[in-house]
Amino acid sequence: MTPQAPLAVLLSPRRTVVEAARRAGARTLVLAPDLSSPAVREAVAVADSALTVEWRDHPRLMMAIGHLAHLPVTASVFGFTETSALAAARANEALRLPGNSHAAVAYLTDKAALRARADQLTGAPVRFERCDRAAHVVSTAERVGFPCVAKPRTGSGGQDVHLLRDVADAAFLAAELTPEPALIVEEFLDGPEYGVQAHSEAGVHTVLAVTRKHPPGTGADAGGHDLPAALGPELLARIHGLVQGTLAAAGQRSGPSHTEVVVTPGGPRLIESHAHPGDERVAELLAATGTDVHALAVASALGLPRPAGGPAAAGRWAGVRYLRLPPGLLTAVDGVEEARALPGVTGVEISVPVGSHVPETTSRVAGHGRVTVVAEGPHERDALLRKALDTLCPIVVPEPLCGTGALAAADPGRRGPAGPVRPVKEEEHSAA
Repeated sequence: MTPQAPLAVLLSPRRTVVEAARRAGARTLVLAPDLSSPAVREAVAVADSALTVEWRDHPRLMMAIGHLAHLPVTASVFGFTETSALAAARANEALRLPGNSHAAVAYLTDKAALRARADQLTGAPVRFERCDRAAHVVSTAERVGFPCVAKPRTGSGGQDVHLLRDVADAAFLAAELTPEPALIVEEFLDGPEYGVQAHSEAGVHTVLAVTRKHPPGTGADAGGHDLPAALGPELLARIHGLVQGTLAAAGQRSGPSHTEVVVTPGGPRLIESHAHPGDERVAELLAATGTDVHALAVASALGLPRPAGGPAAAGRWAGVRYLRLPPGLLTAVDGVEEARALPGVTGVEISVPVGSHVPETTSRVAGHGRVTVVAEGPHERDALLRKALDTLCPIVVPEPLCGTGALAAADPGRRGPAGPVRPVKEEEHSAA
């Protein structure tokens, strides 16, 4: 990489993001509060340089990178999470560097502000109200109408999302909240959920792919994503229009976005939108089908040649399924290498270390691992995902027996192919 190459300043990135920026032709500078943390250390290992900076503190960030405004080459700050995208936009605006506007990212961060603007401009309204006091949750929910959903106005990743079926649910939630919770309460959207990955350039919004969210199934299947979604041309066009209208309403000008949509009986409706790519596993699916969203974002902002590929390549069908293990102590996982060896399997990961306790699946812990595949068609993809899941045999000591040294074989329903594991009910809301 030459010193004259444009500079990508990356806020606490994953290793794959640094590698994508370098593939795009940029020099890379990693900024993170702690360069020794395992994930950041992996990213630093492939970066051109790195600095310890508490980038969430805007004055400190400006002190560290203020000189970029005077570089003889193009530079831009990039953040690919909810928090880092907002910090990057503010820094770029302050230094007059290329990138998305801070106002646009802020709109996409505040669910209530975005909902109000999108309701007005997209023609697909959703009933909602802001709620800033726990004491008002019940009355707010009653006005919106049951069932409804309460969630933080600036939350992400499905955290702290609550389905309120009736007054009792609303009263129970109110008792658990802080006095001033800053919520949005909105109507429950019933229907299949889709994730829409888009890239914006000079205010033009191009949909890269639409993924179908796969709900949790039986056994160890904790849900996942299918790419591309199987949609007819008319519905696909309506989803594209809703997403493009939402991004335009927010003032999005450049960079990646991830928008969540539910197809209700009345048509597509917005759940929320974000000024960054979706779940990192969705980014992996896009890469498997020909689109590198991180390289595209870096190249677009820095004026580098557009990476090869574009909207998800036709003829390639990808899928990811998250693994759900039963509660207890994980003593072994058989079949991992066999699953990885299956033609079309691109990744098998068990995120729970052998010998450790299996955490509960929540919005923060969506699953205990994943299987990712690429196939030539939807049926082949689905069959391959099932086969890979069935090949994995987690051995878990059930909770009552933990510490006794007994293996999961003492409870045959909890061992063997992942399928027989008792399912855990998912939190009941489309945005979770």
